[in-house]
Amino acid sequence: MDPHTSIGQLPTSLLDLLCNPIIADNVLQYLPLSSIIRLSRTAQPYRRWVLRTPKVFRYLDLSRARGAYVPFIAPIDNGGHSWRAERMDENLTEDEFYAGPLRSVLNKLTRLHILQDVQVLVLDRLASVTHELLHEITTDSKYDVRLLSIRQCPNVNETRLRQLLSYLCRPSRPEGTPHLQGLYFFTDPISDRDSETKTIAHDGITTVDGAALGLIPSDKAQDAAAQHWYAPAGRVTQFGADGRSAWEETLQTCSGIIAFDAVLCKAMHEHMAPCLHEASREFLATSKPGVPTIATIALGPGGCAGCGKPPEGTPVWGESDIRNFPLLSPPPHSAKLIDAVRPPRAAITNSPHSQRLIVSCKWCLVNRHCDSCHRWWCADCYNPKQSNKLRDLEALSNAGLSYLPSAEELETGSASDGSKGDSIKVFNGFCVENCLVGEMMAGAGSNGMWA
Repeated sequence: MDPHTSIGQLPTSLLDLLCNPIIADNVLQYLPLSSIIRLSRTAQPYRRWVLRTPKVFRYLDLSRARGAYVPFIAPIDNGGHSWRAERMDENLTEDEFYAGPLRSVLNKLTRLHILQDVQVLVLDRLASVTHELLHEITTDSKYDVRLLSIRQCPNVNETRLRQLLSYLCRPSRPEGTPHLQGLYFFTDPISDRDSETKTIAHDGITTVDGAALGLIPSDKAQDAAAQHWYAPAGRVTQFGADGRSAWEETLQTCSGIIAFDAVLCKAMHEHMAPCLHEASREFLATSKPGVPTIATIALGPGGCAGCGKPPEGTPVWGESDIRNFPLLSPPPHSAKLIDAVRPPRAAITNSPHSQRLIVSCKWCLVNRHCDSCHRWWCADCYNPKQSNKLRDLEALSNAGLSYLPSAEELETGSASDGSKGDSIKVFNGFCVENCLVGEMMAGAGSNGMWA
């Protein structure tokens, strides 16, 4: 460097760039926690910037921090972990055993005056997440967590978690509480390594994604997960897919207060009520009547395959309350609820109706939804009760007979006695118009559905 160069002519440093709030907001979201910590160790100015800038730790992902791990369902008397190396005794509680590593990390962040700045906290897949710790995070004044992600945490007690959420949303709660605005619990965490580890047996919490510190999800994985709710993607969550769930009352209690990465089936249920399948009607009438079910199937924004209309009351982005929309993955670094539920940009531009959220439970779609292409038909376009032939074909299929209906029978819906009914739209879970013929051809050989 020229000795005569003045200080004012020095090139802009990395620290100068990071001190620009616009640049910092756009850079920090790509830096994992490990990189931020390493940056703080390079020089005192960087350390001061990291520790004194609240937005640096506004988003904190501890799911990849080695120090937060505890072996999954390890025997409580094995010992050997550094955080409890002194001795094991009978007074050690379950929370102290499992939550010890994570509490150690959080205590260190508290001493560094970092924890108070955390507004988005990701704890996915950690066995060290317990009910007592969640109670502390959501009620203790030293935390200011707005968005919390605890997906696939094996030691979370769901019953006690539901009780905690109901307590947080009680009518007599203090004004301005709870601080928690959104909880990620029902969907699967995003990971670069998911595709690589699908065939690997997960023997414990240390074998799942996050053991390698510093990995961040790819943009492709994030976009795919965000668009899942706004595409004809089918099953979006396993909760409530096989039967009524105790979570339905919790989501109803927390409605308008805490958002979730799941929504209740309201619009579709009201739309389909006049023509529900008898089995669905009987089940819903005898199992928690009046309580909406959890929407588990994403149908895309296109509406009914016949008329294109959505169910009345379908949430539309920009017109409906933002709390009618599910939280999308990954949690936003801004910690704002509106960013957490905002439909992805790609989904908005690809279709004029892409801002409509059309979801349903499986009971509303019996005999009117294709499990392959996820087309569906509204009550005005198709009433399976009027299709006598459908009843005959289902009886044959249930009896195990290899009867192959003709194209004319499927198209006209002719009944066995020669009478007419609605043309059959769905048979054996496949739409007649697009997917059933292909399934016939694929199953014409051995082990096929028509073999």
